[in-house]
Amino acid sequence: MRRISILYYFSITLIIVLIDQISKSLIVGKLHEGDTVSVIGDFLNFHLIFNTGGAWGTNVGPPWAYAILTIVALVLIIRYFIKSKSEDAFTKISLALILGGALGNLIDRLRFGKVVDFIDADFPDIPFLHIYRWYTFNVADAAITVGLILFATSVVLKKPDKEVPIENPPTSLAPTQRPESPASEADGGNT
Repeated sequence: MRRISILYYFSITLIIVLIDQISKSLIVGKLHEGDTVSVIGDFLNFHLIFNTGGAWGTNVGPPWAYAILTIVALVLIIRYFIKSKSEDAFTKISLALILGGALGNLIDRLRFGKVVDFIDADFPDIPFLHIYRWYTFNVADAAITVGLILFATSVVLKKPDKEVPIENPPTSLAPTQRPESPASEADGGNT
């Protein structure tokens, strides 16, 4: 039963990786870097770029550092799936999405040394963060983002474990008694 459960979550991961890699292959086969194709007016474009940094335009180190961080995250998530006895499906689905997205982008880093991004969407602006057009992303990035939102929600909504009351707590510790030796029993206990 547990093996079926793990396979279910890993199938979610596999579906994300397949959709991500197929969509990236189609885009790389049709567009050159920097090309833009309108899909829905100015709201949604396919704009091919190769990202050497991290998600949401971060750039905190060389490209290989992102690969190492991704591998560490993958190991931790896979370990959680194998070791966890929790039946929390919400958390496991969120981690399966994150795992699929991380694998999709890791495949790009290993193949190209950078990540293929192509979805250019004009979501509402966030002026206080100076975001007036969202960063170009891919299916893997979307899966990671949705997974992180679901994971954060599961942490916030998780009910604390009920404390189990201790039945008949000891009122005092009795000193350890020594068993009587046979000699003391023979003389009536008087020495």
